Amino acid sequence: MTPPVARRVPRLRYRPTALQDLDECFELMPAWLGLDAALSHELRRLWDSLVDQPAVLTGVMEDMALPPGQRIQAWGVTMALRPAQVQALALDSGPHAHVTRRIYASLLDGSQPPMSDREIGLLNARGELVLMILHFSQRHTDLSDPYVSSVIAIANDTFRAFHDGYQLRAFFYETSAEVEPIAAASGFLPRRYADQTALQALPPALRPSLMGLTREEARSRLPGSPARNTFEHQPPMFRFSASQRRLLWLSLFDDSDEHLMQALDVSIHGLKKLWRGVYERIEDVAPDFFGEAAGDNEGRRGPEKRRQVLAYVRQRPEELRPWVEQGT
Repeated sequence: MTPPVARRVPRLRYRPTALQDLDECFELMPAWLGLDAALSHELRRLWDSLVDQPAVLTGVMEDMALPPGQRIQAWGVTMALRPAQVQALALDSGPHAHVTRRIYASLLDGSQPPMSDREIGLLNARGELVLMILHFSQRHTDLSDPYVSSVIAIANDTFRAFHDGYQLRAFFYETSAEVEPIAAASGFLPRRYADQTALQALPPALRPSLMGLTREEARSRLPGSPARNTFEHQPPMFRFSASQRRLLWLSLFDDSDEHLMQALDVSIHGLKKLWRGVYERIEDVAPDFFGEAAGDNEGRRGPEKRRQVLAYVRQRPEELRPWVEQGT
């Protein structure tokens, strides 16, 4: 498929994947996954329940200059994995190819449901959290095309927004041999499958490839690449509740009351209560945070408080991530 003409100015942005995006996203499901029609149909139904799971980090990169239904240019899916699942998949020692397909199979048969917010928080606080990019795909892949370069650039911004702020032990990424250079440029290192030799006959677009980075590997390298930078971490200061973190996360992409009420399924009064809880939590921990805007949660100073909070969490993404210390 030919990218949009070069003279059209793209309007690229990223945001969380929504239910209404899924049909368009599934057009980008990568060929190297090797899904037959039946499995693809099952996955499409499964995804209706995955979009809002805290263990599933999924975002789209879209071009707002294109007509609706043609805007999504790239789609990425990351999942937080339980330690037992990491061990069963042999991710640390050399798994068999098509790890993503096996993870999807475990979601479909219910043997490994997504982790809860609390489970993620416990692993995150202990520094034992493992993330894996199940797949990332772009509508256009000609690296010599300036439009494709623009999509990759916005994909790197997306990567940081969705993955920074966790206290990771390891980060894995399954992709295709064709896309491996993009993953390598992001800072991931190549891993070897147990059945690596058997894959060599496949063309690059259909040949799965595993990349990864551990905390020890990241610390041995200078900061700079997106993957390396995900291992920079400090504990959150405010320890927001799950509902407060979701409010703040969604507000980074559209903080209008109308959008948030719909996304969170709350009334205007429920939304004001959520914001009030955020402000009160901040003032309990850091009384001077709001400066002259302190003391007024919903009046004239309300918009200024919201602006300050969103500016802060953009810089401190750990505040958006689950964090549960043992015994709490």
